[in-house]
Amino acid sequence: MTAVAGTAKTLAESAYLRIRDAIRGGALPPGTRLRFAELQDLCGMSVTPVREALTRLTAEGFTTVEENRGYRVAPLSIEELWDIARSRQLIEGEALRLSIAKGGADWEGALVSAHHLMKRIARTTQQAPTVVDEDWNHRHNVFHRSLILACGSPILLSISESLYDRADRYRRLSWAIPDNPRAIEEEHELIFKSALARDAEAAVTYLRVHYERTAQQVEAFLLNKAQPDVSI
Repeated sequence: MTAVAGTAKTLAESAYLRIRDAIRGGALPPGTRLRFAELQDLCGMSVTPVREALTRLTAEGFTTVEENRGYRVAPLSIEELWDIARSRQLIEGEALRLSIAKGGADWEGALVSAHHLMKRIARTTQQAPTVVDEDWNHRHNVFHRSLILACGSPILLSISESLYDRADRYRRLSWAIPDNPRAIEEEHELIFKSALARDAEAAVTYLRVHYERTAQQVEAFLLNKAQPDVSI
């Protein structure tokens, strides 16, 4: 029984990750009706783990469910955009402050490494300047997590990770802006140097500004009803 339960859990986790990544990457756009047969083909598995995955995705805000109408990809909204941004500013700001206070040499080393690796590759692909390189996206995630990794609170880290995932669909919109005027690399550099210098006030301020600018750009896009290419 234990082996069977473990296999079912693994399948549900796999289905969750595949559907979530399709939503985050734009393969399943906001508002798309989610049909079980199509999701089973996407995941390569039976309906049960797909159903479990959708239940989890709905709880996390990636999908919605309508009585007698089934599931849809959750729409994007300015209200949710700012709710996520403000929550990240509060949660990650406090986590960063704690991390700077508590972090030792190991934390510094991990942060330096994460920042260096993120800078080593271009943010967008050569073929499509408005499409983010997925390797860079992964390194970007590692950098932001490294900033707060020494906070000493598993709960703060868990909430931060969940908010990061919720923000991803919106973040990709900001990356997809043609001729984006933001110097995102410089924003990361300011956060990084302030954290290493143990200047918590400056680091937290730069992090807040970083998230504020992203939200402002996405809000402008949504208000203009822009439809950028955010596919992987």
